[in-house]
Amino acid sequence: MKTVFITGGSTGIGAASVKKFIQQGWNVGFMDINEKAAHERMEEINRPDQLIFVPGNTRNREDIRKAVEETVKRFGQLDSVVANAGIHRCNTLLDISDEELDLMIQTNIYGTVNTLREPGPAHIIRAGGGTVVINASDQWFVGKAHSFGYGLTKGALGQITRSLSIDLGPKHIRVNAVCAGTIHTPLVDNLFEKFAQENHCSIDDYWRTENALYARGSAGRPEEVAEVVYFLASDASSFCTGGHYLVDGGLVAH
Repeated sequence: MKTVFITGGSTGIGAASVKKFIQQGWNVGFMDINEKAAHERMEEINRPDQLIFVPGNTRNREDIRKAVEETVKRFGQLDSVVANAGIHRCNTLLDISDEELDLMIQTNIYGTVNTLREPGPAHIIRAGGGTVVINASDQWFVGKAHSFGYGLTKGALGQITRSLSIDLGPKHIRVNAVCAGTIHTPLVDNLFEKFAQENHCSIDDYWRTENALYARGSAGRPEEVAEVVYFLASDASSFCTGGHYLVDGGLVAH
Protein backbone atom coordinates (compact mmCIF):
# COMPACT_ATOMS: atom_id res chain seq x y z
CA MET A 1 0.00 0.00 0.00
CA LYS A 2 1.40 3.39 -1.01
CA THR A 3 1.69 6.44 1.24
CA VAL A 4 1.28 10.14 0.49
CA PHE A 5 2.02 13.21 2.62
CA ILE A 6 -0.20 16.26 1.98
CA THR A 7 0.14 19.79 3.33
CA GLY A 8 -2.94 21.96 3.82
CA GLY A 9 -5.16 18.89 3.96
CA SER A 10 -7.96 20.20 6.19
CA THR A 11 -10.09 22.13 3.70
CA GLY A 12 -10.62 22.80 0.00
CA ILE A 13 -8.42 21.06 -2.56
CA GLY A 14 -6.25 19.54 0.18
CA ALA A 15 -9.19 17.91 1.96
CA ALA A 16 -10.60 16.62 -1.33
CA SER A 17 -7.19 15.15 -2.13
CA VAL A 18 -6.97 13.42 1.25
CA LYS A 19 -10.34 11.78 0.57
CA LYS A 20 -9.37 10.76 -2.97
CA PHE A 21 -6.18 9.03 -1.88
CA ILE A 22 -8.01 7.23 0.93
CA GLN A 23 -10.67 6.06 -1.55
CA GLN A 24 -7.91 4.69 -3.77
CA GLY A 25 -6.43 2.67 -0.94
CA TRP A 26 -3.42 4.84 -0.08
CA ASN A 27 -2.19 5.66 3.39
CA VAL A 28 -2.30 9.41 4.03
CA GLY A 29 -0.46 11.70 6.40
CA PHE A 30 -1.51 15.33 6.31
CA MET A 31 -0.50 18.54 8.02
CA ASP A 32 -2.37 21.81 8.54
CA ILE A 33 -2.49 24.79 10.87
CA ASN A 34 -6.29 24.49 11.06
CA GLU A 35 -6.56 21.80 13.71
CA LYS A 36 -10.33 22.15 14.16
CA ALA A 37 -11.02 21.48 10.48
CA ALA A 38 -8.43 18.69 10.46
CA HIS A 39 -10.15 16.83 13.27
CA GLU A 40 -13.47 17.27 11.48
CA ARG A 41 -11.93 15.63 8.39
CA MET A 42 -10.55 12.79 10.52
CA GLU A 43 -14.02 12.13 11.97
CA GLU A 44 -15.72 12.48 8.58
CA ILE A 45 -13.37 10.05 6.80
CA ASN A 46 -13.11 7.72 9.81
CA ARG A 47 -10.22 5.60 8.56
CA PRO A 48 -7.71 5.60 11.44
CA ASP A 49 -5.93 2.64 9.86
CA GLN A 50 -5.09 4.73 6.77
CA LEU A 51 -5.01 8.31 7.98
CA ILE A 52 -2.86 10.38 10.33
CA PHE A 53 -2.97 14.13 11.04
CA VAL A 54 -0.02 16.10 12.43
CA PRO A 55 -0.58 19.80 13.20
CA GLY A 56 1.99 22.22 11.84
CA ASN A 57 2.89 25.22 9.71
CA THR A 58 4.81 24.84 6.45
CA ARG A 59 6.77 27.98 7.28
CA ASN A 60 8.38 25.98 10.08
CA ARG A 61 10.78 23.34 8.76
CA GLU A 62 10.76 21.49 12.06
CA ASP A 63 6.97 21.11 11.84
CA ILE A 64 7.33 19.54 8.40
CA ARG A 65 10.15 17.26 9.51
CA LYS A 66 8.05 16.02 12.42
CA ALA A 67 4.94 15.46 10.27
CA VAL A 68 6.84 13.54 7.58
CA GLU A 69 8.70 11.41 10.09
CA GLU A 70 5.49 10.57 11.96
CA THR A 71 3.84 9.61 8.67
CA VAL A 72 6.73 7.31 7.74
CA LYS A 73 6.90 5.87 11.25
CA ARG A 74 3.20 5.04 11.07
CA PHE A 75 3.04 3.64 7.54
CA GLY A 76 6.59 2.46 6.86
CA GLN A 77 7.41 4.41 3.70
CA LEU A 78 6.63 7.47 1.61
CA ASP A 79 5.79 7.38 -2.09
CA SER A 80 4.46 10.86 -2.81
CA VAL A 81 4.37 14.42 -1.46
CA VAL A 82 1.59 16.86 -2.33
CA ALA A 83 2.69 20.42 -1.55
CA ASN A 84 -0.75 21.98 -1.38
CA ALA A 85 -0.72 24.55 1.45
CA GLY A 86 -1.00 28.20 0.44
CA ILE A 87 -2.78 31.51 1.00
CA HIS A 88 -4.35 34.23 -1.14
CA ARG A 89 -4.64 37.94 -0.41
CA CYS A 90 -6.28 40.67 -2.47
CA ASN A 91 -3.60 43.23 -3.45
CA THR A 92 -1.76 45.10 -6.20
CA LEU A 93 1.83 46.34 -6.42
CA LEU A 94 0.58 49.78 -5.39
CA ASP A 95 -1.11 48.75 -2.13
CA ILE A 96 0.54 45.57 -0.87
CA SER A 97 2.32 46.08 2.44
CA ASP A 98 5.78 44.72 3.19
CA GLU A 99 4.21 42.52 5.86
CA GLU A 100 1.61 41.03 3.51
CA LEU A 101 4.14 40.45 0.74
CA ASP A 102 6.47 38.73 3.18
CA LEU A 103 3.63 36.56 4.51
CA MET A 104 2.71 35.41 1.00
CA ILE A 105 6.31 34.67 0.03
CA GLN A 106 6.96 32.85 3.30
CA THR A 107 3.80 30.76 3.00
CA ASN A 108 3.47 30.06 -0.71
CA ILE A 109 7.13 29.88 -1.76
CA TYR A 110 9.12 29.08 1.37
CA GLY A 111 6.34 26.83 2.67
CA THR A 112 6.48 24.76 -0.52
CA VAL A 113 10.28 24.73 -0.64
CA ASN A 114 10.42 23.76 3.04
CA THR A 115 8.01 20.90 2.36
CA LEU A 116 10.26 19.59 -0.40
CA ARG A 117 13.59 20.18 1.37
CA GLU A 118 12.68 18.16 4.41
CA PRO A 119 12.86 14.33 4.61
CA GLY A 120 10.12 13.71 2.03
CA PRO A 121 12.30 13.29 -1.09
CA ALA A 122 14.85 11.22 0.83
CA HIS A 123 12.13 8.82 1.93
CA ILE A 124 10.74 8.65 -1.62
CA ILE A 125 14.21 7.79 -2.93
CA ARG A 126 14.50 5.03 -0.33
CA ALA A 127 11.12 3.70 -1.52
CA GLY A 128 12.61 3.35 -5.00
CA GLY A 129 11.12 6.51 -6.48
CA GLY A 130 7.79 8.30 -6.54
CA THR A 131 6.15 11.63 -7.14
CA VAL A 132 5.82 15.24 -6.06
CA VAL A 133 2.70 17.27 -6.88
CA ILE A 134 2.76 21.04 -6.36
CA ASN A 135 -0.39 23.15 -6.12
CA ALA A 136 0.47 26.08 -8.38
CA SER A 137 -2.30 28.07 -10.10
CA ASP A 138 -3.70 29.12 -13.44
CA GLN A 139 -1.75 32.29 -12.66
CA TRP A 140 1.34 30.43 -13.85
CA PHE A 141 -0.28 31.03 -17.27
CA VAL A 142 -2.18 34.32 -16.91
CA GLY A 143 -2.29 37.45 -14.78
CA LYS A 144 -5.36 38.47 -12.80
CA ALA A 145 -6.48 41.71 -11.20
CA HIS A 146 -5.84 42.27 -7.49
CA SER A 147 -3.63 39.18 -7.31
CA PHE A 148 -0.13 40.64 -7.43
CA GLY A 149 1.28 38.71 -4.47
CA TYR A 150 -0.55 35.50 -5.34
CA GLY A 151 0.50 35.59 -8.99
CA LEU A 152 4.09 36.34 -8.03
CA THR A 153 4.32 33.42 -5.62
CA LYS A 154 2.37 30.90 -7.68
CA GLY A 155 4.42 31.80 -10.76
CA ALA A 156 7.51 30.91 -8.75
CA LEU A 157 6.01 27.50 -7.97
CA GLY A 158 5.62 26.87 -11.68
CA GLN A 159 9.36 27.41 -12.18
CA ILE A 160 10.19 25.34 -9.10
CA THR A 161 8.24 22.48 -10.69
CA ARG A 162 10.39 22.60 -13.81
CA SER A 163 13.67 22.83 -11.90
CA LEU A 164 12.81 19.99 -9.51
CA SER A 165 11.69 17.71 -12.34
CA ILE A 166 15.20 18.01 -13.81
CA ASP A 167 17.07 17.66 -10.51
CA LEU A 168 14.98 14.82 -9.08
CA GLY A 169 14.41 12.91 -12.31
CA PRO A 170 17.64 10.90 -11.95
CA LYS A 171 16.41 9.91 -8.48
CA HIS A 172 13.25 8.44 -10.06
CA ILE A 173 11.02 11.19 -8.68
CA ARG A 174 8.52 12.81 -11.03
CA VAL A 175 7.43 16.40 -10.30
CA ASN A 176 4.32 18.06 -11.70
CA ALA A 177 2.11 21.05 -10.90
CA VAL A 178 -1.65 21.31 -10.74
CA CYS A 179 -2.76 24.72 -11.96
CA ALA A 180 -6.31 25.28 -10.81
CA GLY A 181 -8.52 28.15 -11.83
CA THR A 182 -11.39 29.39 -9.68
CA ILE A 183 -12.44 26.55 -7.39
CA HIS A 184 -15.27 26.80 -4.86
CA THR A 185 -13.25 26.53 -1.64
CA PRO A 186 -13.23 28.42 1.69
CA LEU A 187 -10.12 30.30 0.50
CA VAL A 188 -11.91 31.59 -2.61
CA ASP A 189 -15.07 32.34 -0.63
CA ASN A 190 -13.03 34.61 1.66
CA LEU A 191 -11.42 36.29 -1.33
CA PHE A 192 -14.74 36.81 -3.14
CA GLU A 193 -16.23 38.31 0.02
CA LYS A 194 -13.69 41.13 -0.31
CA PHE A 195 -14.23 41.46 -4.06
CA ALA A 196 -18.00 41.66 -3.50
CA GLN A 197 -17.56 44.46 -0.97
CA GLU A 198 -15.36 46.40 -3.39
CA ASN A 199 -17.96 45.96 -6.14
CA HIS A 200 -20.89 46.81 -3.84
CA CYS A 201 -22.68 43.52 -4.42
CA SER A 202 -23.39 40.34 -2.49
CA ILE A 203 -21.05 37.37 -2.54
CA ASP A 204 -23.83 35.36 -4.22
CA ASP A 205 -23.97 37.96 -7.01
CA TYR A 206 -20.19 37.82 -7.36
CA TRP A 207 -20.26 34.02 -7.62
CA ARG A 208 -23.02 34.21 -10.25
CA THR A 209 -20.83 36.53 -12.34
CA GLU A 210 -17.86 34.18 -11.96
CA ASN A 211 -19.89 31.06 -12.77
CA ALA A 212 -21.21 32.67 -15.96
CA LEU A 213 -17.66 32.71 -17.36
CA TYR A 214 -17.70 28.93 -17.80
CA ALA A 215 -19.44 26.99 -20.55
CA ARG A 216 -21.03 24.62 -18.04
CA GLY A 217 -22.27 27.52 -15.92
CA SER A 218 -20.15 26.97 -12.82
CA ALA A 219 -16.61 27.23 -11.50
CA GLY A 220 -14.66 24.19 -10.36
CA ARG A 221 -15.08 21.90 -7.37
CA PRO A 222 -12.23 20.71 -5.12
CA GLU A 223 -12.99 17.10 -6.03
CA GLU A 224 -12.29 17.84 -9.70
CA VAL A 225 -8.82 19.15 -8.86
CA ALA A 226 -8.19 16.21 -6.53
CA GLU A 227 -8.74 13.84 -9.46
CA VAL A 228 -5.80 15.46 -11.28
CA VAL A 229 -3.68 15.56 -8.12
CA TYR A 230 -4.21 11.83 -7.69
CA PHE A 231 -3.48 11.10 -11.35
CA LEU A 232 -0.16 12.94 -11.16
CA ALA A 233 0.80 11.19 -7.92
CA SER A 234 -0.11 7.74 -9.22
CA ASP A 235 1.59 5.35 -11.64
CA ALA A 236 -1.03 6.29 -14.26
CA SER A 237 1.07 9.39 -15.01
CA SER A 238 4.34 7.47 -15.30
CA PHE A 239 5.49 9.41 -18.40
CA CYS A 240 4.58 12.84 -17.00
CA THR A 241 7.09 15.11 -15.29
CA GLY A 242 7.88 18.82 -15.34
CA GLY A 243 4.35 19.60 -16.48
CA HIS A 244 1.76 22.21 -15.51
CA TYR A 245 -1.77 20.80 -15.65
CA LEU A 246 -4.64 23.26 -15.97
CA VAL A 247 -7.89 22.55 -14.17
CA ASP A 248 -9.72 25.74 -15.05
CA GLY A 249 -12.77 24.92 -17.16
CA GLY A 250 -11.02 26.19 -20.29
CA LEU A 251 -10.83 29.82 -19.16
CA VAL A 252 -7.15 30.28 -20.03
CA ALA A 253 -7.85 29.06 -23.57
CA HIS A 254 -10.28 31.93 -24.24
